Amino acid sequence: MPAAKEPGPTAPDAAPAANPKPTKAADQPPPKPRAAIKPTQAIDPVSEAQKYLYGRGVTQDCDRGLRLLKPAANQSNPKAMIEMGALYSAGLCTPHDLPTAYRWFALALRKEPDNLAVQTDLQKLWGEMTQPERQLAIKLSQ
Repeated sequence: MPAAKEPGPTAPDAAPAANPKPTKAADQPPPKPRAAIKPTQAIDPVSEAQKYLYGRGVTQDCDRGLRLLKPAANQSNPKAMIEMGALYSAGLCTPHDLPTAYRWFALALRKEPDNLAVQTDLQKLWGEMTQPERQLAIKLSQ
């Protein structure tokens, strides 16, 4: 009885496999277009807050503006601190409170000691405050 043939390499004239995979890039289908990825820009919380505090391009919304601004000020953002001082000084979206305004400006000046505008604002506020307000401003600023 003849011996059974063992399977070996496929002959060159054998039929190709059922689903051959393309090997060249040109044989690949073009990639599906993806949505354009927009670069993310960090939103400046102070600029965003100012839109709502002053109604710039949106309906004025003091609560929303302060919700955006206060965390930035509490995280020692000098621009936010200056804005808080301006709001308390003017009584816009906050009570008119010169000692608290002075506190915010003083905190901002510690972060930006060369800021002449803040130095000027502090001097102006100091001149507008009564003696008890000055004492409170000093206490709040420590």
